[in-house]
Amino acid sequence: MRTTSTADPCAQSAVTESRLPRRLSFSDVLVYGLLYFCPLAPTAVFGIVYDMSAGMAALVYAVAALAMTFSAISYSEMARSVNVSGSVYRYVSLCTNAFTGFVTGWLILLDYFLLPALLSILTAIGMVLQFPQSSRSFWILLFIWLPALLNIIGLKLTIRVNKVFLLVQLAVLAVFFVYSLWGIVQHNHLVSLLAPIWDSQHLQLMAILSAIPVAALSFVGFDAISALNEEATGGGHTVSRATLMLLLLVSLLFFAQVYLANVFVPKGTQYSTDQAETAFYTLSATIVGSWFQPILVVAAGTVAGVANTIVSQMTTSRLIFSMARDGRFPSCLARLDRRGNPIAALLSVALVSTVVGLLAANEVELLVTLVTFGALFAYITLHISLFYRFRKHPERHWFKHVISPLAGIVILVAALASMNEHAKWLGSAWLCIGLVLAWVLQRKGRLASIDLSA
Repeated sequence: MRTTSTADPCAQSAVTESRLPRRLSFSDVLVYGLLYFCPLAPTAVFGIVYDMSAGMAALVYAVAALAMTFSAISYSEMARSVNVSGSVYRYVSLCTNAFTGFVTGWLILLDYFLLPALLSILTAIGMVLQFPQSSRSFWILLFIWLPALLNIIGLKLTIRVNKVFLLVQLAVLAVFFVYSLWGIVQHNHLVSLLAPIWDSQHLQLMAILSAIPVAALSFVGFDAISALNEEATGGGHTVSRATLMLLLLVSLLFFAQVYLANVFVPKGTQYSTDQAETAFYTLSATIVGSWFQPILVVAAGTVAGVANTIVSQMTTSRLIFSMARDGRFPSCLARLDRRGNPIAALLSVALVSTVVGLLAANEVELLVTLVTFGALFAYITLHISLFYRFRKHPERHWFKHVISPLAGIVILVAALASMNEHAKWLGSAWLCIGLVLAWVLQRKGRLASIDLSA
């Protein structure tokens, strides 16, 4: 049975359906979020961002962090105000209309469907660097289906495994930070200390903007956190607190490692495509020592890759589950197994990731920008929905509900406009497909209402 609210699109009902059990504490949500963001995420795209920004990778990450601050505020406010599962898809559906909500869900799926495949490719690149005789295809398959198996076994196991994986990543980063700071103290490069964030001779606004979508790949985890509303003890309040805490933690981690690596790149360096993909790894050998490179490759590849793919597949499957439960996708995708896992959705994510990973194994930059196209476009609709939600609300806050979403929209539109042309065309094609599907569903009466489950 379905219920609709005509008085308040964000109201909640007592509809009882198949639900994901509440079993995640605040610390579990933090661990999940850190692993989705991945503390070592910038290592995979550092060289690409460095080239695109004319050597100011740290400035790009600082601007990207600012842009994501507004998105994090919107997600935090939505989580606190609208205590539902399903990420930006359900927020927009409940606070605007079902048509816009479906299109938004379709756009964020571009991010979610491609991200596990992209993660497997980035992991494969590092492993091939360490084991030149191996093939990318082998590592891609391994790093898609091993996380899928762990997710199928159950959430509690993945949480325990992921906590260990997170500690390993933070330990590796700590070693890199210590050696980098010691190297700076020894050499005292005053000019190079400023170059990563400001080089007036090479500063180009469009170059910085064009690099933001690539850097933003490291920041696309806020939607994944919001998808845990249904499983977090404390619901939206827990997710809201975790979102803002994660923004602070990952912004500091990302900027610090990119800045420190950027300092040690010789001025005037221009990486080739192959060099850009492994730039951070080769720099780490120079900064720390040759012994550290294989450790970083294993940490950023095997450990971070598996951990990130686990949570990426988990989040994607929950969005598909939510949309299927609402009648937007085939109902079989809303089936839960005896452990409470959306098994059909999980398997579909792994299959799609396999196909995409094998076909696009050599298209890293295009995949990165496509992933962020879907996320950034969906973030824009989130900002609009937050503004709409609080336009006449008695608790409206001028900064959080008016200024912040408007500032977020401006920055995100500028970043989308400066994207790679191929990514813009492919992303626009995906958007058009979503519009057509939404129109078909609306014509069939399947977008008339949405189940409001807390």
